[in-house]
Amino acid sequence: MGSVAFNHVYKYYKGEANPSVNDFHLDVADGEFLVLVGPSGCGKSTTLRMLAGLEEVSQGDIYIDGKFINYVSPKNRDIAMVFQNYALYPNMTVFENMALGLQLHKVAKHEIEQRVSRAAKMLEISHFLTKRPGQLSGGQKQRVALGRALVREPQVFLMDEPLSNLDAKLRTQTRVEISKLHSELRTTMVYVTHDQTEAMTMGTRIVVMEKGKIQQVAPPQHLYDHPNNMFVAGFIGTPQMNFIPGAIVSEHNVFYFENRRLKIRVPESRCAQIAAARTNLRQVVLGIRPEYVLSESWALEQYPDWRITAIVDSREPMGSNTFLHAKSGDDTFISRAEAHTPIQPGDTVSLVVRMDRAHFFDSESGVSFAAQGDLRS
Repeated sequence: MGSVAFNHVYKYYKGEANPSVNDFHLDVADGEFLVLVGPSGCGKSTTLRMLAGLEEVSQGDIYIDGKFINYVSPKNRDIAMVFQNYALYPNMTVFENMALGLQLHKVAKHEIEQRVSRAAKMLEISHFLTKRPGQLSGGQKQRVALGRALVREPQVFLMDEPLSNLDAKLRTQTRVEISKLHSELRTTMVYVTHDQTEAMTMGTRIVVMEKGKIQQVAPPQHLYDHPNNMFVAGFIGTPQMNFIPGAIVSEHNVFYFENRRLKIRVPESRCAQIAAARTNLRQVVLGIRPEYVLSESWALEQYPDWRITAIVDSREPMGSNTFLHAKSGDDTFISRAEAHTPIQPGDTVSLVVRMDRAHFFDSESGVSFAAQGDLRS
């Protein structure tokens, strides 16, 4: 069993006004693949290092499989860690690097050979066992680092930005391999990254962090579809969500979102959420993802109440689709169009803003109307 529990954990560094990790409270289920994601300096690596025993906990408790481990040395925590820089010994062969941890734990020689052979076969590095790290590519070194963790057969795998030194193709390939390993092993994994694509494609749950605090914990699709606040909405998704400041007004029992340039009817499906909102409806931010800002003729016909007029500033061809950057007055929209759209910079276009897919945020706190103040659900 490899469950992990963080009980209101804090990390303070001398000379800092605010904690680097601020009230981190979370249970990780046995066999879960949990990803900590957020910008540099948000506290995600510090959280992982406290779990590994490489950083002291300033306040709060950490448990692995129900065992209190705040003061347990790293080597006795039954964890294995994969680092960003591989941390391989250059004077040792691949076999020796993978076997070293087992040798230090006095594992029998035949058992070491079996575990290394099994991990090397799983990672397709059996033919590298007699080579040294200097003879390997970055992707091969990362597989060796993964193999060294695998042979430990720990309760929990910890991974700190393990793919950041790889090129784009190798990152994608290794991402798939790690996900496959998790599916086969069903061992608890806690993975740190600043890359939201890695987080979305690998984690069974994602923890989004900012300034040391948990902003939201949820499965990937829920996080994308139901962000609790503007930070999560803007951090998750590429390109990021469009944010348009304005107000919500009521006319003849119908809600509209409006600002100096726009006035768009709010659908009935969002009315109950707005009516229950504990916020000033004169200070609202409309959030809409680029895939719900449409230029196609079918959308213009189907959603006439949600049309706006905009001028295209630029276009980004991405192969499978094209992103249009357009302005309507002072408001900027990114719209995802079909790959071969004829729309060009300088064109005046009609766009549909799918208000049935819109999010509304309090402009002061950034909290979503739908979140009802709960930043951890």
